[in-house]
Amino acid sequence: MKMSDKFIERFKEIDISDISHFPNFYNCKKPLEMGLWVLWVAKEKLQIKKLTAEEIASIIRDVKEISMDARSINNAFTRAKGKIHIYHENGKTLFEIMKPGKDHLLSLIKEGAIDIFYFEPEKKYSSKRILSKNILGFLQGELKIVDPYCGERTLDVLSDVKNKVKFLTRLDNLRENEKKRFLRELADFKSEHSHIEFRDYQLPHLHDRFIISSNHLVLLGHSIKNLGGKESFAIVLNKENSKNVFEALVNVFNRRWKGAKPI
Repeated sequence: MKMSDKFIERFKEIDISDISHFPNFYNCKKPLEMGLWVLWVAKEKLQIKKLTAEEIASIIRDVKEISMDARSINNAFTRAKGKIHIYHENGKTLFEIMKPGKDHLLSLIKEGAIDIFYFEPEKKYSSKRILSKNILGFLQGELKIVDPYCGERTLDVLSDVKNKVKFLTRLDNLRENEKKRFLRELADFKSEHSHIEFRDYQLPHLHDRFIISSNHLVLLGHSIKNLGGKESFAIVLNKENSKNVFEALVNVFNRRWKGAKPI
């Protein structure tokens, strides 16, 4: 078996649930994006840092079943600038994805009208990674978050968020021991994350879970603290394609935030 054949077989054996935190390959419409996707998965999941255009095209063609040739990949990568690094070794040209290339792929969720992320049951670590890196990590502006249930894991997910955050919850939804643990952890969390503010909405009107950024609305099917415990989804909506819902939820959030008690 040739090396390229072994590489293709290894790619086919990757568990699809193990790459669920990557952007959907079939949302990649151009050779550049498809090539970057292959480079990223190979680098992270197979520990293969560098690939030739021929190897990339073969994965797209033979594994993902999209017509592609090496010339198209080469042409796309000549305009990729800092998204990739190019190596010349033993008469071959090889490509490695760089952070700007990963950022470019993840920006696809911001450009689309809608994107859906699936959280598998009993996959809490993977679900946390999808939410923190693929969703929260690429929302812009101030984040308005509504989640009626909080816990220590909520703080863990938020710990890498750089945006200013207004988080609206309801402490009375927690059992007394859960509330005490959360408040104790929150006191320490606030000392290092002054840009994240929590408020307690004391009326029993918080039911849905959602995140509002400057350009997107994220609908969560489960509370952040339990994400991945059961099957659930996150739906990312573009502001321009959900303007009425977006504006209505902003108004509701602002009204409830004003009447809520700082924690």
